[in-house]
Amino acid sequence: MLVESDATAVTQVPQTQPALALPPRPRRPLSSWQLFRTFPDNAVAACDEELFEELLVERRFFWGRLFVVSDPDAIHRILVENVDNYIRIPPVRRAFTFTSGSGMNHLEGEEWWRHRRTINPALDYRALLPDLPELIRLSEDMAAHLAALPPGQEFPIGRTLTHLLTRTTGRVFAGEDRRIDTLLLRLGRFPENYSMLDVLPLPRSLYFIDRYRRARAGLGEYYALLDELFAERRSATYAGGKDLLWRMATARDRETGRELGAAELRDEVLTLAAGAQAPLRAMTWGWYLLAQFPAAEERLHAELDAVLGARSPTPEDFPRLVYLRRFIDETMRLYPPLPVMLRTAVADDKTCGRHIPKGSFIAIMPWVVHRHRKLWRDPERFDPDRFAPDRIAARSRYAYIPFGVGPRVCVAASLAMAEIQIAIAVLAQRLRFHLVPGQTIEPTAWSTLRPRHDIQMTVEPRRPDAVAAGC
Repeated sequence: MLVESDATAVTQVPQTQPALALPPRPRRPLSSWQLFRTFPDNAVAACDEELFEELLVERRFFWGRLFVVSDPDAIHRILVENVDNYIRIPPVRRAFTFTSGSGMNHLEGEEWWRHRRTINPALDYRALLPDLPELIRLSEDMAAHLAALPPGQEFPIGRTLTHLLTRTTGRVFAGEDRRIDTLLLRLGRFPENYSMLDVLPLPRSLYFIDRYRRARAGLGEYYALLDELFAERRSATYAGGKDLLWRMATARDRETGRELGAAELRDEVLTLAAGAQAPLRAMTWGWYLLAQFPAAEERLHAELDAVLGARSPTPEDFPRLVYLRRFIDETMRLYPPLPVMLRTAVADDKTCGRHIPKGSFIAIMPWVVHRHRKLWRDPERFDPDRFAPDRIAARSRYAYIPFGVGPRVCVAASLAMAEIQIAIAVLAQRLRFHLVPGQTIEPTAWSTLRPRHDIQMTVEPRRPDAVAAGC
């Protein structure tokens, strides 16, 4: 099954391209011991060649059966049609237990559905619209800061953009109240890299050891703050804005009418904060790619100039920034912010003619799906025009899943896309970024896909008139 046909593979990118950053790719499947050593450190470095050739691969290890699923029909079966049969694996649920085990990355079954129904409206794109002008202004502040750097000064793009993302996410969460920023900055590193202990099956009696993991150090100091922030927003005298915390605090499940309790709210904020750095990964890889491909950079600049001129963007402009969206989609195809989804089968199932026994482990890896040779023509090639309307129509909806798909699609996907679009539009309108030569860039992944070491860059103002007007 080849989703991209010859007729739709016409592209305007050059025939020769620079080699893209990749992790080591084993030629043969890893043994159980090699997998346990490699996967917790870098999940995408455990992906051998066969996974990019076959749409459904079964492997047997001493700890059980593993199915690596890339077939779009099977992805639909697992993540949409029979989603309740495939729950998150215990190590992932343990990592996101937090204070009471009531966050959506830990819950399953009806409790998960209740939380999802309650929180969805609070993160709907329409609910986020009032925040977008301020997110644009904060991005302009970052552009001004970078434009003021001495010529040729090197800086780590990921760490730099962390400060922007913390401020924009903090604005969405709590409006002008900056007390939450330190929590967002702290959880931006959660859960860091996993260890072998995290992927080994543990009896429930030993789950208590998770509280001593390094990734959890210092989280307890924020619990009282979250309780205070929610109590303020539930108070009859609250006169603040209708920020995300307010929307969560006052939300009710449309089916039961229930509000979330204090512990449930606390865990959901911790869960959202732990995933808030996903847009940062797309931004970081976006600047890496834009610096590598001057033709794409020139085309993006031309679109920004045509649509915006020297003025600041508004929320109404983004539907007109068509190439910007294609560029972001291609960035997340090559470097998906959420590179792996792991499930276990609650009961026997069948998909694409294959029997999936109860207890089997399922790996759906956007890193593999997005680079699969049976789903994408020349998949290692950078080509934003893959996301032109006719080419999107020629392939399955389930061949491109940067934020997941189905009921469990990332609840904050709308916020993530807004942050990515705003940051790249504003910064690219005003600045040009350049890679510092001689550095080694290697993608590494578990919960998110990031460079193993930050990417060093330099920056220069692109348009003096835009800088003067917007910065």
